[in-house]
Amino acid sequence: MSEKKAGGLSERERLIARRGIVRAHIRFVKENGTSLAMLCFYFDPSAMSEEQLEESVMLLQEQTDFSPLLVCDDGTLMTFMKDMHLHRCVQVVKTIQDTMRRSIGVEIAYGALTIIDAADTYEGLMERMQRYLEQARRIGGGKICYGTAKYDFCTQGGEEEIFANFFADNKRVTLYNFYNGMPLSEEVEVQGYQQGILRIKTSLAKAAFLKNEPFTFIKHPLLPDTVKADIANAVPNRAEVVLTNLRFIDKSPVDRENIRVMPDETIEATIECPGGEEIDGVIHSLAVNSIAIRLDRIELAELCFSDEEKHVVIAFDLPERERRKTHVRISAILRYKKEDQLIFSIYPNHFFKQKIESYIALQQTRLITIMQKMVLNFYQG
Repeated sequence: MSEKKAGGLSERERLIARRGIVRAHIRFVKENGTSLAMLCFYFDPSAMSEEQLEESVMLLQEQTDFSPLLVCDDGTLMTFMKDMHLHRCVQVVKTIQDTMRRSIGVEIAYGALTIIDAADTYEGLMERMQRYLEQARRIGGGKICYGTAKYDFCTQGGEEEIFANFFADNKRVTLYNFYNGMPLSEEVEVQGYQQGILRIKTSLAKAAFLKNEPFTFIKHPLLPDTVKADIANAVPNRAEVVLTNLRFIDKSPVDRENIRVMPDETIEATIECPGGEEIDGVIHSLAVNSIAIRLDRIELAELCFSDEEKHVVIAFDLPERERRKTHVRISAILRYKKEDQLIFSIYPNHFFKQKIESYIALQQTRLITIMQKMVLNFYQG
């Protein structure tokens, strides 16, 4: 019996071609020492229109830097993501899933993601991906299982083992915190991890700061997501910090592309609604591309927004040096509500963007001065 042909190639010939592509990527990692991820996923083409299928493939190509997109015999699609560590790949895949869902109306049923290791063989890599795919298929709900040659981050209930293995192998991680919205980061030394308790060595100044913080964030290139940890104790005199309740989080303020600051004075803002109504509030935080406005009565937002209409204009007086102010009017789109706040994406023109950037820089300088005084006061008793 002759083998089934598809596109001029037999099934075996297509398998050989895919194997050659995968092995070329493995060899590239071995020879160049770069980070390269492999992504496999499945969605049901029969549940999609031709337009949805085409739009989904276009999105995947754009988001993976136009890497090869291969169709496997089991119906899954395979592609590659270059020059990104695992946690960044996970973020990109989650963005792809979210965009597909909102813009195209398509759901990825399940998928698998891994970083190709320099010690990988073709057989070992494909076995790992097949295991992740099966795990994700069983869990369902668009689950993407991911990991490395050493760490399987999709093992249910296995975070404790993952952390134990990870901190045994990696003795330096980066801590992130925020002071009035300003990100603070520092590489710290892992002293030990046992039974859910992580002990780290940091600087005297950072330990003094963390003494008054309830939690911190941990990142490392081999971690797929940000880790949030509670601060159980901080001993500034020894520059030691004890962390507990470590857990992966899907959304993290650490991954913001732009610095967000909280004003040190009240800045009133007016939301100009499409129907002519106006809602008054106070700026809670500000970045170049977003703004959070706090309302005394969050229900007032119903006067302004509907499922179809999210676009408004926001006006406020932005403080400058020497007690001067600039009147700012910017286009904005409501993204979501959070307790008593409305969170907007904003689109300032070049002039207003420069003013906001100058204000953020001014706030950063002020906050750094305050933190220096805090640390000095701590050591002076």
